[in-house]
Amino acid sequence: MRLPKVFLRFALVTAAVLPLVSAGPAWAGAHGGQAVSKIDELPVRSGDWSPEEVARGREQLIRAFDAAWIRIIASGRDQEILAKEPPNQPGAAGSYIVRLVDCLPQPELADWPEEPVGMFKDILETGVIRQLVQGVPETPANTSWYFSSISQKYQDAIFDLIEEQYDVDLELESVVLPPGRLPATSLLVDNKVDFISQLNALGGNTQEMRRRTSRRFSCTISASSQFIHIPQESSLVEEIRNLNDLIARPSVKICAGPLSTQTAQAYMPEHTVKTKYVNDLTACDKAVQKGELDVIMNPLHDLNVANVPGYVSVHTLIVAGTPLWVAADDIVCPSDGNPRTEDACFETDAP
Repeated sequence: MRLPKVFLRFALVTAAVLPLVSAGPAWAGAHGGQAVSKIDELPVRSGDWSPEEVARGREQLIRAFDAAWIRIIASGRDQEILAKEPPNQPGAAGSYIVRLVDCLPQPELADWPEEPVGMFKDILETGVIRQLVQGVPETPANTSWYFSSISQKYQDAIFDLIEEQYDVDLELESVVLPPGRLPATSLLVDNKVDFISQLNALGGNTQEMRRRTSRRFSCTISASSQFIHIPQESSLVEEIRNLNDLIARPSVKICAGPLSTQTAQAYMPEHTVKTKYVNDLTACDKAVQKGELDVIMNPLHDLNVANVPGYVSVHTLIVAGTPLWVAADDIVCPSDGNPRTEDACFETDAP
């Protein structure tokens, strides 16, 4: 008898991941909580593959992700998911999740990869695929909470179609990193994870490289705008009507969560940007109410969605998208021996 996929995935993750996790505090990862993984002890996916097969297998995995996602948006399944999100206000996600059209809903132009090789073949034959997630407390006090359920359901839909296409049962195994900047690209390069979940925005950087250069990436799975949230009693309500108004006022101190901090720091290098990695919504609100910081920046269009009243929201007209990430070729990230540091990566064939 074939067991339900949800049960199978839970059973595999429970059995396979326990040896990989530390005994520290339990974080609820973006795709179903477990403790932080011991990344120095993770096994490596390897095989008797030529460099060409390695590269082709990685590209096949990306193309399978894209083939599935394009069929999902063509069918409207993504909008059906949004209509029920987030859990506390079903349907509100339709106001803060944006459609970034970098892959049109044209299934006839997105063929499924044939004759799998390398890691893609190994994934299909073993029935196990390993993702990297970041562990944050799964509570409404975290901005990520309003996106994580959507991301999980999008990924479930992707894997459902891949399973159907290749007649396999794929078990999703999670490797969890704690909040903060950590060596995500290294784990891809070292083949300790097969892909990175919707954890990193396409335009950002990790380990001193632009992610667009250091990794392969799929179609954008979800996207969101950035908003400036100003206390409604603040004089800044009249002064800041757009992003340029904020850029022109470097004395304004910004509180950002992990989904906005790189964007804020890059666009406003002269500003004070304080990052709250855990419980960023309540922590930022508290800092603003105490006068330590002036405004909040995050991807929610209205902080009332998170039950944080008293703010006027200003659209920055900046949109950030998150794909799924797979290792690129000719990228190395030499380690300093400390698995928790963010070692610099570089291209081996860089001019």
